[in-house]
Amino acid sequence: MSSNRGKWYVVWRGTEPGVCDSWTECEARVKGYPGARYKSYKTQEEAVRAFRAGDDPGEVLRAIARGPAMHINYEAFPEIVQDSIAVDGACSGNPGTMEYRGVDVMTGAELFHQGPFADATNNVGEFLALVHALAFFHNTGNTHTAIYSDSRTAMAWVRDRKCKTKLTRTTRNEQLFAIIARAEVWLASHNPPNRIIKWQTDQWGEIPADFGRK
Repeated sequence: MSSNRGKWYVVWRGTEPGVCDSWTECEARVKGYPGARYKSYKTQEEAVRAFRAGDDPGEVLRAIARGPAMHINYEAFPEIVQDSIAVDGACSGNPGTMEYRGVDVMTGAELFHQGPFADATNNVGEFLALVHALAFFHNTGNTHTAIYSDSRTAMAWVRDRKCKTKLTRTTRNEQLFAIIARAEVWLASHNPPNRIIKWQTDQWGEIPADFGRK
């Protein structure tokens, strides 16, 4: 489920460090920023590896997190796995317009973002986000980074390797159903080792990938 975009951009020093999928977004983060540091990469995987490595040897980059991730005091929750990403879906209506994304838990940097999809549901978005993350790690040879989700339904669907949605197929969501089918085929042919862990919202607050629209 990797992107076929031409270039990806890493911003290490700018108004919002992270991985960008367009020059327009990258430029907005670095233009006029003193000492801005950024670079383009051919693939999303290369960009993410470069971002997580930091821009200087030995430097641990702490990016400016988006939304609720800024307010998580990780020192107070040592049980949270630091080598992890979080995924989440958002849907306006049921069914409605859906999107999903994944972010680095410790930095809040957005690693992928897909959508919008018409005539979809939040559960479908959560499911696709998990499969996207698993495929992303598979493609980069990452077997250790954990994935957090706050959706027990999506976690169960991934475990069963089947998106058990009751969503009605329409002319507007044909592409979405094709993506679901590809995700199910991928799950049926792979046994990803990365752990999927339930995000404890009642203890830790909203998941870092939350879209903040509640």
